[in-house]
Amino acid sequence: MKRLLLILLLLFVLLSVFSFGAEEKTFSLQECLAIALKNNLALGIKVVQVERQEGLLKQTKEKFLPALAFQIGKAKTNTPSYSWIEAEGAISAESQQLSGQLTQALWLGGRFSLQVDTSQYESNQRFQTINPRYEGTVMFQLVQPLLRDMGNRISRKSIIIAGHNRNISANELKTALLDTVYRVEELYWNLVYAERNLEARKQALRLAEDLLKKNKKMAELGVIAEIEILSAEAETASRRAEILEALALLENSREELHSTINLGAENGGSGVIIRPGDDPRREERTVDTEEALRQALASRPDYANTGITLKSKNLELGYAKNQLLPALNLNFQYWSPGLSGTQIIYRDNDPFTGEVIGLIPGAVADAFKNAMGFNYKNWSLYLSLDIPLNALLSRGAYTAARMERREAQLRRLDLERQIGLEVSTVARSVTSSFQRIQATRSARELAEKKLAAEEKRQAAGLSTSYMVLQYQRDFTQAMNTELRALCDYSLALARLEKISGTSLQTRQIEFSQEQTPAIR
Repeated sequence: MKRLLLILLLLFVLLSVFSFGAEEKTFSLQECLAIALKNNLALGIKVVQVERQEGLLKQTKEKFLPALAFQIGKAKTNTPSYSWIEAEGAISAESQQLSGQLTQALWLGGRFSLQVDTSQYESNQRFQTINPRYEGTVMFQLVQPLLRDMGNRISRKSIIIAGHNRNISANELKTALLDTVYRVEELYWNLVYAERNLEARKQALRLAEDLLKKNKKMAELGVIAEIEILSAEAETASRRAEILEALALLENSREELHSTINLGAENGGSGVIIRPGDDPRREERTVDTEEALRQALASRPDYANTGITLKSKNLELGYAKNQLLPALNLNFQYWSPGLSGTQIIYRDNDPFTGEVIGLIPGAVADAFKNAMGFNYKNWSLYLSLDIPLNALLSRGAYTAARMERREAQLRRLDLERQIGLEVSTVARSVTSSFQRIQATRSARELAEKKLAAEEKRQAAGLSTSYMVLQYQRDFTQAMNTELRALCDYSLALARLEKISGTSLQTRQIEFSQEQTPAIR
């Protein structure tokens, strides 16, 4: 016993040195929750993940933004002349090209494009009537799937899936919030128990010390035997050891709550000793199991995620089924060419004379104006058919998508069953915890009365110190049991709110997918 007391005394000294200079500060449960929401690193990670999914969603939406493409080039060629009629020695040519294209993806799965081309060509070939010449073309093109890849949901599949992933990530953040709120409540009420348990142990020590003082005075008068003093001394030493154990429990509870809410991230929060300022709940709450289950299915983010996942799997299945269809595409083109350049005038309008008598200059803009005037209308319309024999024969992707949807359905049903079991279990726990409060209160009151009666009997010489000490211990244990029942009732209510998904509303925590959670 002496060695144990020495070890515990050393532990007490170390804890006192560690806490020396620290400032005690009283925190309500709501204040601890506010600090946790602000500084909890795990929640910070979840917030970043939501923002990342939001960025991916915006990226997939870029699919339906118009795309611009430009191309510019210049070329020069020299080839041997096979005929002196064309040129002497070599045929030299220079060309320049500038083109721009606007492409727009359509929500029905098609693609529309507008392309504008301009080019310049100049060579030393003989008998040309326009040199250099400028060409311009305006072309409209539409490719629209009629079977495979057709439809609004098919074309927007990646956007819908990204939106589902964003919502899943937001619900995971909400789940982390529920877990954090419950964890803080659990640690807070455990700290309340640890602090009041220490007070109860100190009270038990004072009772034992008072009894020891009385026994020593009575022993001096020769009223009681020496064994009575030894019993009181042994019990006093034992209760001092219990105080040190209770103190260690208190320090551990404070440190765990301090770390969980990350109080060290606050300005000057690293040197603060947390003292709880709230009392455990005492009001009776009647739980309607059916209503609690309905609320849980409506509010639980993990259950909502199973529904979102099932929607994604239905979309994947529809896409896989669509990919089994032949690729029947409607292709339509409409274009208008334009031509301009420096017109060469030969004598008698005969280029074979080789005698140039004049030039009529032209410009690139003229060719472009001719094209935009649609003086030369051209169009083409045709269908293309591509039959995927491999998909028709194997149907592997479709089968896999169907099984994934079935798995998602079973997971949702299993979670629904599990939620029903959790709600009924916690509802019984709330009822039994409140009944424990009433029973332990009665037990504590009876233990206090029995202790008072036994102290009177000892004063009258009808009882021993051993019996008084036993009743003191029973009274201390009854106080701790009542306190544990009070804290357990608060924890049971917190578990019910967590399982029902209502912790955020109860604690007035605002949550949206666009901002960081905070307490109103």
